Amino acid sequence: MKLRYFGAFALLGMLLLTGCIKDINPNGMTIAIPASQINETLQKQFPITEKTQYGKVTLANPKALLRKGSDRIEAGSTVIFSNALIPEQKGSVYVSGKPYFDARTGSVYLNDPMIEKLDINGYKLASFLHGSVADIVKPVINEVFKKIPIYKIDKNSIQGSLVKSVSVEDGSLLLRFGL
Repeated sequence: MKLRYFGAFALLGMLLLTGCIKDINPNGMTIAIPASQINETLQKQFPITEKTQYGKVTLANPKALLRKGSDRIEAGSTVIFSNALIPEQKGSVYVSGKPYFDARTGSVYLNDPMIEKLDINGYKLASFLHGSVADIVKPVINEVFKKIPIYKIDKNSIQGSLVKSVSVEDGSLLLRFGL
């Protein structure tokens, strides 16, 4: 029990020094994670290449967007599709999802990722369009953003065991800590 209190005080001290505390109240403490920190986490994990039965899909140059008034995180990426029969196809994709915290891994992921925008070779593909490239790219994108964390807490630190909830408010990812 003493270790838990010591860890909580150490966490509080560290967060006070970094200046990212948004709120402290009897229910716990909330810190705000800006998009720049989420982007640092994403940059370390990309590019990602997945091979499908139709060809190779590569996602690169990720960027997270936290919009005021939205409870979702948008993550954008360059998408490249290639196979032996057609020339390389390039574009961009934006996926949005609500954040959730997995205490086992100490990471924040996107829950129920949805493709908001998909652009291949300058053509905007609507979510209802079922062209051959869209059909190949969509499952890969959804799987990647379900598996790739957008933010990590050292799973060996006490911080991960103190996270109560995560949310997006006022253009920031909020982590709520408590005992």
